[in-house]
Amino acid sequence: MEAFMDKLIITSRQGGRKLIDLDRPRMTIGRAPGSDLPVETPLASRVHALLSARSDGVYVSDLDSSNGTFVNGRKIERHLLRHRDVIRVGDWDIRYIDGNVEPQRETTVAPAI
Repeated sequence: MEAFMDKLIITSRQGGRKLIDLDRPRMTIGRAPGSDLPVETPLASRVHALLSARSDGVYVSDLDSSNGTFVNGRKIERHLLRHRDVIRVGDWDIRYIDGNVEPQRETTVAPAI
């Protein structure tokens, strides 16, 4: 049973940020209008990458994109995401937040005095 939903923090080159729930078992990333996570950059392919939730975690897979998909600065074909990993698609950063880790981390922060 998953207590908290995984999330993505998407940051564009211009500095815009958006928080998205990872609420489907498969989500496409790319410039195509029908992408689940549209990225508006000429450096991304129309269908660039795929996020897929499996029993052992969430994976990101490159879909033969022109410029590649990177996780934490390393070019990948397929990668099992860990909490706070950063996926780079073109000049956009997508940070993965594991819903089972982040709430626990927040509860350990001492209240401000």
